[in-house]
Amino acid sequence: MVSFALGGAKPAAAWTDKPVALEQVDSFLAIDAQGRVTIYVGKVDLGTGLRTGFVQLAAEELDVPMAAVSVVEGDTALTPDQGPTYGSLGIQIGGVQLRQAAATARALLVAEAASRFGLPAETLRTEDGAAVAPDGRRVTYATLVGGKAFARPIDPGATIKPPEARKVVGKPVPRVDIPDKVMGRFAYVHDLKLPGMLHGRTVRPPAMGAVAEAVDEASVAGIPGIVKVVHEKGFVGVVAETEWAAIKAQQALKVRWSAWAGLPDQAKLWEHVRATPSRSAK
Repeated sequence: MVSFALGGAKPAAAWTDKPVALEQVDSFLAIDAQGRVTIYVGKVDLGTGLRTGFVQLAAEELDVPMAAVSVVEGDTALTPDQGPTYGSLGIQIGGVQLRQAAATARALLVAEAASRFGLPAETLRTEDGAAVAPDGRRVTYATLVGGKAFARPIDPGATIKPPEARKVVGKPVPRVDIPDKVMGRFAYVHDLKLPGMLHGRTVRPPAMGAVAEAVDEASVAGIPGIVKVVHEKGFVGVVAETEWAAIKAQQALKVRWSAWAGLPDQAKLWEHVRATPSRSAK
């Protein structure tokens, strides 16, 4: 992966230690020799569409097509530490930081293009991954990048696009994660596969408070791929060579559960809560 510098930066081939500091442009984005943009975010999309939002933000501020932007999320070796993902702060914090980095990158690209054209930077515009002069001359980001790193701090004063100038942010766009999810290509965290990996399933009690008194291991002995039945105190589980074998064993394992007192009578629920002794959180 390569990106852009105004001069003095080490070549991409020597860029073995990618920065992750929140103050550096290179921590958040890179542009390769084909003009494709890779953005690096410490937040992660947990199914709420954050990835699409990040792509929109970068595409908007850099004036590149959304299709030209790819995302690396939550990789502690590559992405800046933007804190945990919770409480709707992904865009509010992570997106704002990414936007400022992209706006800084755009300003640096325009400044370089203006130098090449011999024109004031404010006379240039950006579109479709290129800087364009008033007379129609254009130079792509890929050309401006030149196989180097930005190696510049994020400018907190870099101008971001005002709402009226935005073409991507605030507009309805297809979520970038949906096609792979629909077609079964999306890699979830539990899709991890390692050599010799085993699969496990917890066998749940039939009711709250029930405890396993005895486990009949022979009840699942006929299922191919069973490795072990685990019974430790109140925990019961199965381990198998394949996920499907673990699922079948989980369903077929015979367990004798202790008697269960049941839930309180709904009509007396309030009295039950009031009479239940409280416990200290310590």
